[in-house]
Amino acid sequence: MECKVISSLGLYYPKLDEVAVKHIIKLLFLIYIIVLFAIQGDVPDRAVLVFILMIGVNVFKERFYDTVYATLASFILICIAIWLDRNFTFLLCIPIFDFIYQKRYLGVFPVAIMGLYFTPESEFPSLILIMSLCGILALVMEKAKAKESDYKNKFDEERRLRYELELTKVKLLNSAKDIAHLTEVSERNRIAREIHDNVGHGIAGILIQLQAADKLFDRNEKKSKEVLKKSIENLSDALTLLRNTVHNIKPQETLGVEYIKSVINNFGFCPIELKFYGDFGLLASSQLEILGLIVKEALTNAAKHSKATKVDITIDINEKYTRLYIKDNGVGYVELKEGLGISGMRERVLNLGGTISISSNNGFLIVCLLPMANQEGCDVV
Repeated sequence: MECKVISSLGLYYPKLDEVAVKHIIKLLFLIYIIVLFAIQGDVPDRAVLVFILMIGVNVFKERFYDTVYATLASFILICIAIWLDRNFTFLLCIPIFDFIYQKRYLGVFPVAIMGLYFTPESEFPSLILIMSLCGILALVMEKAKAKESDYKNKFDEERRLRYELELTKVKLLNSAKDIAHLTEVSERNRIAREIHDNVGHGIAGILIQLQAADKLFDRNEKKSKEVLKKSIENLSDALTLLRNTVHNIKPQETLGVEYIKSVINNFGFCPIELKFYGDFGLLASSQLEILGLIVKEALTNAAKHSKATKVDITIDINEKYTRLYIKDNGVGYVELKEGLGISGMRERVLNLGGTISISSNNGFLIVCLLPMANQEGCDVV
């Protein structure tokens, strides 16, 4: 019996080579009978024939047809052997072992009765002891086999759940990308409608007025100048409308680098050292937004709990991942309790396929890694 790791979570199950163990047990009984015949100094031909048949039946049984019917056939063969020679009585321990291992406990009684019937009273204790040991060994092996099967089932279930979790993660990431794409398309359509409805019609009207002024210039110069003046006024109104439209389209709050800088500028609790590496143009808007939210949450916690006198913030961006490092020199927390801010921050990072590590020993520390759009994920280092 050996132990084998079957799970990434450290699950172990006992690996039982049951066929080899049963072969060894039955071989020991056959060797014992051979020794008995050798002590008597005579090994009859019928004994050799019984040995050959027993070996053949048990090999066939263990390899191809290990059922209760094969065990009954082995029992009948042993009964015939006992009828030929009483020295074969101890072979009855073999079907006792098989019946108990197969959970066919009723089959033990006729075998035990047969053994006691053919065994001299002086050998009763030895036979009962050996039969009992075989039964106990069979029970132990049967329990080990059941435990092995249970561990295998747990492993299969764990593997299925992990596979479903990976599929769910992929679907979630794809859904996030689809939502971002649909949002972008919807925003483009809104901008197009806004410009078309508010600006396009006005400019088209001005164009018609200018064309009319051009045709009236030679025939009615006064009227042409009035139309031209009206066109200039309408063009001024259209320009104002265009400015208002662009102002309404522009987000009210900046994200990314500017948002992080604005958060830091509004934080007056202690000095902050900010370092940037890499190209922020590689980041998606969702990643920039999360970085800003993490910085804001970290600075808020530092101001409320940490008693820090300095905060270091480093953002490192490359083609594979973005790494955000935030560390203050405060007292930290005795017990870190995740409120809505930290738990929500962790959930949003995981939704983007990233990882985040939070520590409260010797100051507040956050390390967040976000994979790029073409990367699967990262581990915190």
